[in-house]
Amino acid sequence: MFARQNRGRAAARKLAPTRPRRRAARLWPSVPFAVAALLAGAVAMPQSALAASAGPSVTFTKLTLLNGWGTYPGSASPAIADISGTVYFKGAITTSSSNTNNVAFILPPAFRPAKNVNVPVDMCGTTSGELAIAPTGVTQVISQGANSNATCFTSLDGVSFALSTKPFTALTLQPGWTEFDNLYRKAAARLVGGIVHLAGEIKTAHSHSAAFTLPPAFRPSTNVYVLINLCTGSIGRLDIAPSGAVAVTPEGTNNFWMVKCGVSLEGASFALSPTSFTALTLQNGWMNAPNGTADATVRNISGIVHFSGAISTNGTNAEPFILPAGFRPAREIWIPVDLCGGNNGRLDIRPDGTVFVEAENNDFSQAQCFTSLDGASFAP
Repeated sequence: MFARQNRGRAAARKLAPTRPRRRAARLWPSVPFAVAALLAGAVAMPQSALAASAGPSVTFTKLTLLNGWGTYPGSASPAIADISGTVYFKGAITTSSSNTNNVAFILPPAFRPAKNVNVPVDMCGTTSGELAIAPTGVTQVISQGANSNATCFTSLDGVSFALSTKPFTALTLQPGWTEFDNLYRKAAARLVGGIVHLAGEIKTAHSHSAAFTLPPAFRPSTNVYVLINLCTGSIGRLDIAPSGAVAVTPEGTNNFWMVKCGVSLEGASFALSPTSFTALTLQNGWMNAPNGTADATVRNISGIVHFSGAISTNGTNAEPFILPAGFRPAREIWIPVDLCGGNNGRLDIRPDGTVFVEAENNDFSQAQCFTSLDGASFAP
């Protein structure tokens, strides 16, 4: 297992000892966590015959869970697949609230990165966390807040990283920004199947949010906002303009120390253009394309469902759209998304295609203001 202090994050976290812990909100929209915890062990989530069919079938390799970690009831068994050089996860995990061993599994040799990788995950109550993956395959589950957020529920759906950065194009960082260190990969980008994938870990000692400019071949046609992993399970976003300019924003206010602590580009992705995607029909007062973004769309690429665009609403209904039959998951899934101001949210997607937008701390105003679908993906 690699030492977390090698990333420099442990020291940086001490700079904010009074940072409030995230309180758990809810896992299902209508079921409080206290009740959900009682039901989870006995009630299996419904399945559907309407599994996504718009794309080739993908063969996943089942992960062997360790140290008391198990499959979250009703979720798919945790598994991974290599699709065109990108490793995609599926499923969700849980463990006893008293378990302090955060090593949940070891990736098989064929799926191990050459250097350390940190990717964001969704946890109990729509709180944020990360998978810290070592070259040995050892994978730690790390919560931004209380460890109970991770043990209660950690979703692997929507998680991905590049297996190798050899086919990637190196990115030139702006003055004041540097690569993190030689234990992590250098900032780079790759275009596969119309999706731009980013990789690497970067840092800055200054307070300049502008981190790099994407080369012309990787620039989106509209503004794009992508959720990323920052310091020790915390999250932020990449603000990507059609000019290629990329800025890093931490969640909340007065939290730029999270950016200085370490910015992971691993797992960040977005559609180069939504023109080949299927438009989603919005409902319940939700509207398309706030802040110069694209309309909400979806596409199955090589067996992975990818979203594009962004939405907002003035209402209080958390159901923005229903996925068409060809894009629906076989089981209920939860995938992290970026909300207003870089705050944490998730899409709760049911087998019947119903989609709920959930916000951390039940602060639905963050979702109303802005919900980005860019970078969100899942294996049906």
